[in-house]
Amino acid sequence: MYIFHLLSLLILSFSPLTHAFPTATTDNRNLFPPRPLPLPVRVVHEFPKGTFIENIALRRNNQILITLLAPRPDLYQVDPLSIRPPILIHTFADYTGVLGITEVDPDIFYVVTGNFSLKTLDFLPGASSVFEVDFRKFNPWDKTPAAVRKVADFPNSTFLNGATLLSRDRGEILIADSGAGSVWKLNVRTGATTKVIADDPLLKPKPGSKPTNGINGVRIRNGVLYFTNSNFETFNRIPLNADGSAAVPASTIASGVAGDDFALDARGHAYVALTVENEVAKVEVPRGKVTVLAGSPEDQVTIAGPTSAAFGRTVLDKKSLYVVSTGGVQGYINAGNFTVGGRVSKIDLGLYGYYG
Repeated sequence: MYIFHLLSLLILSFSPLTHAFPTATTDNRNLFPPRPLPLPVRVVHEFPKGTFIENIALRRNNQILITLLAPRPDLYQVDPLSIRPPILIHTFADYTGVLGITEVDPDIFYVVTGNFSLKTLDFLPGASSVFEVDFRKFNPWDKTPAAVRKVADFPNSTFLNGATLLSRDRGEILIADSGAGSVWKLNVRTGATTKVIADDPLLKPKPGSKPTNGINGVRIRNGVLYFTNSNFETFNRIPLNADGSAAVPASTIASGVAGDDFALDARGHAYVALTVENEVAKVEVPRGKVTVLAGSPEDQVTIAGPTSAAFGRTVLDKKSLYVVSTGGVQGYINAGNFTVGGRVSKIDLGLYGYYG
């Protein structure tokens, strides 16, 4: 989640950044075929101003699921062809926002909910939960709803955020605790919760920051957990044991990456949402080269405050990246309102995505 950038923008000019790792370029040779940058962005759907879209996942039929932090704690389905209007799947009434989302069994997703304030940037520790949303019998035509049930509460967590699949066979996911700088494992079939990574400094938030927002977006590929650290603006990796614990300490792939959530392509490279910069950037793994693909800090409309990304899942758009956005964090700070409505947008990359 990227609410920490609401404050960081105010101090950005007073915090010069020293890059210890490769930083952003506009080199497009890592695209196939090479094309001029920035890449074109097509709006799939724009919600009203004040709609803060936090995360995204795609169903196997390519319908897009999005989670909201504002104005309500909602889960929506959006048509990638822009033919049908968005469908409200569920409102999580006991919470203020919906964050991470990941699929375990086919068409069964798990979403993270929590309580916090966008105005004060404070969150309520121990108030996070995970819900199952089962689409197997969902039918909008005859109004058969998706089945929703609570899987687990996390009273010992600080602030749960991004989520990713660990084991489909065992029904296990990993969830980032951004406030504590740790990782939880959840068995979605039994509801058992375990803190599996707790003491690695690369996961920790920056002392004195508000909100304390360390490890944020998470994805697993080939037994390696990739993650952003929002407070320290790094993109990192940590090899895992089979149970989700760390096999070795985490290491940083790239710095100067003020990232939220991200997607991985078939080669393992990351496509990171840079919320404050209004950009989407590619981080080459493992060498750490960063290339801005779309958007710019000066453009507060095209990709206004991107928060997450996911690749398409059909033959038509497996090489396309869908990006969700807040409507403009900078506009919220400068004018007390979002520049545009929260958006679902599409960028054609010409590269296949990865699905865990």
